[in-house]
Amino acid sequence: MDVQRLETFVVVAGSESLAEAADQLGYARSTVTGHLQALERTLGAPLVERGSSGNRLTKAGVRFLEYATDILDKLAKAQAAVAAAAESSQNTLSVGATASLCTYRLPSLLRTLHRLMPNLDMQVSVGSVAELRDQVSRGELSAALVNSAMAPAESIRSPQEDNRRHLWTDRAVLIGTPESAARPRRLLITAPGCVYRDLAENEVLPRLGRLHVQQVGSVDGVKSSVLGGLGVGVVPAIAVGPQLESGQLVEIPLPPLPPVVTELIWNTEVTPPNVSRHLQRLRPPQALPRTGRAPLASPAGPPVESASGAA
Repeated sequence: MDVQRLETFVVVAGSESLAEAADQLGYARSTVTGHLQALERTLGAPLVERGSSGNRLTKAGVRFLEYATDILDKLAKAQAAVAAAAESSQNTLSVGATASLCTYRLPSLLRTLHRLMPNLDMQVSVGSVAELRDQVSRGELSAALVNSAMAPAESIRSPQEDNRRHLWTDRAVLIGTPESAARPRRLLITAPGCVYRDLAENEVLPRLGRLHVQQVGSVDGVKSSVLGGLGVGVVPAIAVGPQLESGQLVEIPLPPLPPVVTELIWNTEVTPPNVSRHLQRLRPPQALPRTGRAPLASPAGPPVESASGAA
């Protein structure tokens, strides 16, 4: 049923004549008449008695006026609700991250985004790298922090796509207590799909020889288990800086492991354009040192927004 015809009928019901209703609506009188006649044909009943003394609603017209008013009222509320939701969605970002990144990297990202967009409402969920990539691809998440091992020939400064930004590069370390590091017996690993599990199984295990392998869940699980003397494990240096400096833990010397890159990826179809523009301007807080080791107790800070707009 045409909304304009409903509006015309409601205005006619409150007017003395069709001419008055036409003036209020800004229509020609013939247009008002046409709207009424179309409604009456659709409903199969006359709605207005037209006479020289003015218009009067028929019994059917009085009954229909209740519904027409209610329909227009609900439509106005629906339009207002949709507009409010659309406005709200422009300031909402659903972000996913792995458990370790929620601890060591996500807070810095959230602080940066809050500084750039103070009114941005951010909702966070946790998952594996595979789950997060899939959720972003399907639009179930706007964005996600994910990490992966960087191949030696891969360039940190490679051109960035419009829906991803490299934000951090972390050094992976094999750590243990002084006792367990001297005679490693057990390799503690994270859950399947974690980059630090891949490094432990593919890079460390072949170099250490026969070790019992035990899954303990997350990076924090590996760290806690290593501190408890249960074995050795691979974690990001940022996770154990204070313990390495204090001597609670030691780094087991190995040829350097591939660095781990943390990227922010997002779905441009569900991420508000104003938010995407800020994400595209993010860049790493500092470059990975070419020689030597990164400071263990002074991890790179939050990502920053480039002045030029290019990350």
